[in-house]
Amino acid sequence: MPSPEPESQKKERPRNRGPAWKAAEDYGFDMSLVEANLSKTPAERVRQHCEAVDFALKLRKVMRESRDRS
Repeated sequence: MPSPEPESQKKERPRNRGPAWKAAEDYGFDMSLVEANLSKTPAERVRQHCEAVDFALKLRKVMRESRDRS
């Protein structure tokens, strides 16, 4: 797994996101979640994704084992 990028490589994102951003907000999307993810480096986002996939696979295994015992 790649090492996280240093803080100095994180970019500050502009506040004005344009019409697509506004449309998503108006539709009801929680853009603060998008902002939070955009504040992470690509390496941090990949690590978070891998952790979520690992959790989902473990959960699937436990659910199958539980179902098989029933």
